[in-house]
Amino acid sequence: MQKATKGGLAVGALLLAMLLGNSLVGINPIGYHADCIDNMDNDQDGFVDGMDPECNEYPYSDGNGEDMTPMEERSSGESYKSLFEYHRDYMEPLSQPQIDVVCFNVQTGQYSDSDGEKFNTWSTENNVNCETGGP
Repeated sequence: MQKATKGGLAVGALLLAMLLGNSLVGINPIGYHADCIDNMDNDQDGFVDGMDPECNEYPYSDGNGEDMTPMEERSSGESYKSLFEYHRDYMEPLSQPQIDVVCFNVQTGQYSDSDGEKFNTWSTENNVNCETGGP
């Protein structure tokens, strides 16, 4: 009976160590799909990267890039890179379509709290007002 207890303790200790190790290392964020950051029109629809509607909606590497990712195939979670940063970085230079996309996402609550803070800084620096639709 003691051997079973020691074996159970060893397995329990191993599982605890694995869980603790994973929590300390953290979750690697899911990056952006290659189609959405390569400065090319991969689906030949006339839109590139951040301007492509499919990348705007779901730019992540677990999706279909510049091809539509169906809603049921989209995931959500804390491990995704910033959607606001994607809209900011891959729709440069600052343009009305970029402002419209960012403002739509702000108004519909698509950005996380940390994205909201990043948006506030960006909008102040660029004199963007989503209430009036632009700079």
